Formats: sequence, C-alpha cells, structure tokens
Amino acid sequence: MSVHPTVDINLFVYNGGTTIAESIESILAQTWPALTLTVIDNGSTDDTLDIASRYASRVDWMRVRRNHANTGAVANCQRAFWNGDADFVMPKTADDLLAPDFVRRVMAVLLERPECVMCHAGALVFTGAGSVREVYPAEHRLMAIGPDPLERARHVMSRYTTAPSFWGIYRRSAVDRLLRIPYRAGWDHAVLAELALYGEIRHVPEVLYWRRNGGGPVRRLARECTAYSQRGLPVDDAVSDIGWRTPLISTAFNHIEVFSLARVAPELRPRLMALSVQCFRARWLGLMQREAAAFRAELPNLIAAIGQQDGVLANWTALQLTAALTAIETVLPEEDFTLAHLEIATLAAERRQAGQARMLEPDLPCRAPPAREMVASPA
Repeated sequence: MSVHPTVDINLFVYNGGTTIAESIESILAQTWPALTLTVIDNGSTDDTLDIASRYASRVDWMRVRRNHANTGAVANCQRAFWNGDADFVMPKTADDLLAPDFVRRVMAVLLERPECVMCHAGALVFTGAGSVREVYPAEHRLMAIGPDPLERARHVMSRYTTAPSFWGIYRRSAVDRLLRIPYRAGWDHAVLAELALYGEIRHVPEVLYWRRNGGGPVRRLARECTAYSQRGLPVDDAVSDIGWRTPLISTAFNHIEVFSLARVAPELRPRLMALSVQCFRARWLGLMQREAAAFRAELPNLIAAIGQQDGVLANWTALQLTAALTAIETVLPEEDFTLAHLEIATLAAERRQAGQARMLEPDLPCRAPPAREMVASPA
C-alpha cells in the first residue's frame, strides 16, 4: 500500500444547487493528497448538474454521474457506497461540510489499525447562515472495538444516535460484505450494526464534520425512507408499507432482518437477532410502547381498509398489516394482537372469496395464444 492510498469520496445529491458548491469546495480543500470525487446526481431539476459539471471540467480527479430518474436518496446513497474501486470510500451528502483535515485525520486511524473498518469524526451543527447551533456530545461518537463482534454490534445499537457518526470513511473490503441498504426506518443504524460485525468502528475526537441544520423528526424520516416514498409513490395508499407508523419498533425489527443474513458463523445469527431486541428494549422501551399504543388505536381503521378491497389487493393489505403487527409483537412480546390477527385473516378470506369471480373474469382477459402463435422452446 502506498503512503497515501486513494479515498473515493462519492457525493450524492438531488436538487442541491444552493449547497453543492460549498460542499465541493470543502472536499477540494482537503489536505489528503490522494482523492477521487464523484458527484452522483439523482436527476436534479435545478442547477445542481451545471454547478458540478463546471467543477469537474477543471478538477482532473473529479467526475459527475447522473441518474436518468430520481431513484430516491436511499438508492443513491447505495450507489455512493459502491462507486469506485479504491480501498477506502466515503459516501457524502451535498449539504454537509468537511474540515480541511478531516480525511487526513480519519485515514491516520484506518492506516494505523487494519482491523478498523470505519472511522468518523466529532461533529457540529451549523445553520444556513453559517452560525454554529450545537456541538454533538462526545457520547454520540462510536468506539466499537475489541475482538468480539457481538459486543461491537451491541455498542453500536446502544449508542448510535446522530448521522455524523455514519458519514465516515469506510474500508471497502468491509462495505462489500454488507447487505444492500434496506428501505426501512433506521436503515443507517442497521448498516453500522452489521458493519461492526466485520471489524472495529472508531472515531477521532476533533470536530471535523459540519452538519447543516441537523436532523428531522423520526416519524417524518421513517415515512421518507420507505420504498414507496423513495420511488415518489403515495405513502398512505392501500398498497404501501405501514411500518413507518412505528419508526423505533421498525428500526429494532430491521436489525433482526439484517442479522438473519449477516456473514457470520450460523450460531451467531440467532444470538444477534435476540441481542437486537434486548438492546433496543433497554434503550427505547417507553417510546416503543407509546408507538404500539398509538398503532393499536389506529388498528380498527387499518383493518377496516381490508374490507374495502377485493382479491389480491385485500390479501396484500392484510400482509402489510400483519407484518407491522408481527414486528411489534417481536420487539414487544407483551403486546398481544392475537385477536387482530384472526380478524385480519378472516376478513381477508372473505374479501378473497368476494373477488374470486372478478379474478376469474378480468376486465382485460388474458388468454392462452392459439397453437399457431406458440413458439416452440429450443431443444
């Protein structure tokens, strides 16, 4: 490895015309000498692409990629993880800024400690006017270290709080082992918890990451990261995922799903799945109980929606509702929705039967082609 291995910084953006120039300038000002910068534009409709292209025309280690359609921020972040071939990669938003020594200080840790798979830095929040609103407390930084992968994952699940601890530099060999980013509340939590299974996560204490305006309400963020929202589809229609209504419970259950597919010894996966419930109950029990109570209050209307559908749509709506209830019961076993499950199954069966005739005689009938239209399969 050379003295200064290359770091791929992949800046993903949608309609970031008001902030992208400042973000690019903070990358150009880095004191680390070996960088590539790729702007991944998500089909912006403002002047984002023009601004990025002007920079790329005069910076030989910068390029611009453009998605032909807005794929959503989650999918574009996934592209930011995968783009490039350097041994180190940093996905980055177009809003936040880096101090000039960010890459140099973080890379010093990664090069000194080959067991470290990601390193981030201390962070602050600044406003659009440029004033500092707050410095994130030291306990928001991650230090998931040691030889035990379960303890490293426990540290992340017990401590990860704010996004700057996610926006670090990653060792690509570990990134390539990660599950695809899920369209779920708390997807960044689950990515880091899985990452901790494959190596250490460390930080440098200096405040070198500058976050613009801070985060948003958990429930709103949960709505925005569903596959439906990310694809520009209605989040409240009959076919959409309803897990966003219980964002903290969904975050905990998301870890169970991710750990079931973790690249670890088979005997560790059930332990990790159980550990995730323990960690989030210890951390958020009261908040998750309130989410469950609010969901229970909404349940009659959600069940009634099944009765408004027939056939396939009734079954699909029942599946979405059953999945949400199963997540609640898994994380909060004291919550019993047995009667609701029976009511949902009964109602779905009734609506399935009601729609059977319509399915057998569709409005646009599908027919088998006549024999002369059939194409023989190759031998």
